[in-house]
Order: sequence, then C-alpha cells, then structure tokens
Amino acid sequence: MTRIRTCPGGNFATGKSVCEIDYDKIKALVLTKHGVKLSYDSLEAIRTACHADVPNRAYGFPTIINWEPNGGEAQTSQVGYGPNAYNGMSARNDALTLDRYRHYLRAQILRNVEEVFDMYLIDLKNNLYGLNDGTDTLAGVPVTIYPSGNDHPGASDKASLVVNVVYQDVEEYIMNLDVVPLGFNALSAVYGLMPVTLEKVGSTGNNYKVVEFYGKGDATAKYGALIAENVSDVITGASAATYDSTNNYITLTLATGADAPVLKKASVLATAGIYGIEPYSAT
Repeated sequence: MTRIRTCPGGNFATGKSVCEIDYDKIKALVLTKHGVKLSYDSLEAIRTACHADVPNRAYGFPTIINWEPNGGEAQTSQVGYGPNAYNGMSARNDALTLDRYRHYLRAQILRNVEEVFDMYLIDLKNNLYGLNDGTDTLAGVPVTIYPSGNDHPGASDKASLVVNVVYQDVEEYIMNLDVVPLGFNALSAVYGLMPVTLEKVGSTGNNYKVVEFYGKGDATAKYGALIAENVSDVITGASAATYDSTNNYITLTLATGADAPVLKKASVLATAGIYGIEPYSAT
C-alpha cells in the first residue's frame, strides 16, 4: 500500500475522577502579556509576578464579586435536507464585576483594549484556571478586554466596574481548559499596582508624602514606616529617613548631589515588603 490516510478521531475519555475538583466562585482575575506564563508554585511567586518588571508582570484584579459568561454556545446548521451539523462555537465574552467602581482602572482598561492578554482565574477555593498546553505549567487563555459599568449610583444600582474579557478562540478554551488546585491562599498574593509619587510638603525641610497619582490619595500612613526602614534600598537620592506618624510624613536625608528623591521600581519595592505601588511614569 503506497498511501494510508489517517482519519480524524481519537480517544473519548468519559470517566470521572476519584479526586474531583472542588470548583467555586471566581474571586480574582490575573492577566499577563500574551505568551508570558504566570508563576504560581507559591504565594511568593504570584506576588513577585504581580510586581515584576514589564513585560513579565502579572496584572491582578482583586476582588471579583460576580462572573457572568456570555456566548460560547455550540452552533449548528443544516445543508439541504441533511441533519443539523456542528458549525463552531459562538463568540464568547465574560463579564467580571469588581468589588467597587474605580475611574482610573476603567481608564487603564480602555487604554489597553487593543492588546491580547493571557488570562488566569482564581476561585474561592484557590483553584487556578488556565489552559493545558502540554507542559507542566498552565498557559493563560488568550483574551482582549474592555470596560463597562456605571460611573455613579442610580435609583436602584450601585456604581460598578466590569472587566469584559473576549475569548480569542472559544474552542481552544473548552478543549484545553485545566485547573491547578493551589495549596495556599492565592487570593492574598494577587496585586494590581497603583502609581504613586513622592511629594514634598511644607516650605522648609525635606518632608515628603507618598501620594497616589490617580485621585491624589495620601498613602503615607500605609507605606511611610516601611519606606523609612528601607530607605537606602527603595529610594534613589536619599541616605536616611524617619517616619513621623503624628504628622504623617517621611523626613528624608538627601544624598550628596541628589536632585530629588525618587522611588525605585515595583520589583525593588516588593523585595522590601512594600506591595501594591510603583513610581508614576508619564511614559
């Protein structure tokens, strides 16, 4: 025989596990740049990924309070007088509602609507969902994102922010979806970063506050003591610091020749236990 054609088909595994997965409500969304895998072998690995330098950073969206799938249904069509036949899956996008409305986060989502991300989901039982790509590490689900929700409370609705994720290949998602039960509190490791600035206060001295770039919230009370304790590691241009909890500011001793103190990047801050912030950059 000179030619043997391989026919479609294969194993049809319909058994059930002796160790069933305990699925639960989705509580966190994590995105990575397309092709970048999330490190998840420990709580520290996920937290480190959320503070890593771009493009290897994981972008966390805690806390999800509702997950609603839309679409992703099997479609059938009939040709002539033949039977209905499978004709692909309908487009799917899921709506993930965050715990509260944040105008700056909605703006950031809108700025990134053209980019393809890889999506991971974490549920209340610390199960991590992604795609089985044949390796030992889950891959993310390719998606694009866009925002929706209400800016302000209405007569019957609270203000809300929804991250909508659009699946790039629904069939791939369904056929390769996999889950890894994590043996730690993964939700506590998921961070999104808030850009901050160091702003000088008072007409004399070197007193500074940590100020959120969006909305100008004063974050000094949360981070001031940690920054003062690790000043030489986390601030460029300062050699010593004290935190005044009464007046809620950091007093810096500027390094010789330093022009202005600047917080170091998020990956450096995280090594000092300073999580959830990064220095603001206009670029």
